[in-house]
Amino acid sequence: MGKAIIYYILLMLLAIGSVMFFIVKNVKYDDPYNMETINDVRLSSSLHTISYGGYQSEYAVIPDCADVNPDSFIEDTYATLLVDNETKEPLVSYNSLRRIYPASTTKLMTGIVVCDALYAGEISLDDMITLQHDTAITEEGALKSQLKAGDTISVRNLLYGLLMKSYNDFAVILAEYVSGSNDAFCQRMNEKAYQIGATGSHFCNPHGLHDDDHYITAYDMYLILQEAEKYEIIREIDSYKTFTYSYTTADGLVLDDDITPTNQFLAGNYKLPSNITIDSWKTGTTNAAGNILAMNVTIDNNSYSLFVADARSQDDLYDKIGVLFNLTR
Repeated sequence: MGKAIIYYILLMLLAIGSVMFFIVKNVKYDDPYNMETINDVRLSSSLHTISYGGYQSEYAVIPDCADVNPDSFIEDTYATLLVDNETKEPLVSYNSLRRIYPASTTKLMTGIVVCDALYAGEISLDDMITLQHDTAITEEGALKSQLKAGDTISVRNLLYGLLMKSYNDFAVILAEYVSGSNDAFCQRMNEKAYQIGATGSHFCNPHGLHDDDHYITAYDMYLILQEAEKYEIIREIDSYKTFTYSYTTADGLVLDDDITPTNQFLAGNYKLPSNITIDSWKTGTTNAAGNILAMNVTIDNNSYSLFVADARSQDDLYDKIGVLFNLTR
């Protein structure tokens, strides 16, 4: 009789444990924009704010209990963050720990993982890659180069096209070259994110085109920006206003492509105040993510990090960036 009771209790515990496993596991598939689920995932988002060791001794920590100066951003943005990198204090924080879709800001993490492979000696900037197949980029409006199967291009030129022009096929080509497959590369992206403390992120592809299970937080992108600045080649690419890269077709013809940055301050379509320089950056745009710009900037010799995921338009995005610039005064 006693054994039967114990057996029954064990079965009940196993059943309860299974139910809890699926409840917790499925939290990551919640709609990133569904505010009703935020409390359910807040624990996982706030675990890395308990202590101030490791990366937190170097970077800002965003409180999860309240927004900071959010009034100008509530109606038009999914998330906004402005950090004074000298004091490590958030000057603006709106939905900074909320899961949002990153669009092409994903490519900053892609670039970091590629650079790690470079520094580890796994690949070289001068490596020449011959495409074994056409790269399928089918999302409407997604940027894609003219490269086709049989064409040859260097890792260096792929990095420039990835970070400056945000070519989605370049992300796939680099991922497959570094790791053999997109899945293996994304595993490295997620491992790197965890390593630098960006634990609210989950990457399913190297380019950021929409996937329900592909997300970041504004705070994670802040951490990714700080990591990106450690790589000289990324800082170099982020400083260019124009760049011409070349590739060789399967027929042996050498072709050039002139590219300009997707950052419209650098492209000259929006005026950057004379006291501001851009140190590192990445843009992103999809229907689901809106219009995004993440940047590290220097304003009057002080360093700031900013992130805006705008729900309206590109014009509104750059207006919101201007508001953040003014708040640093």
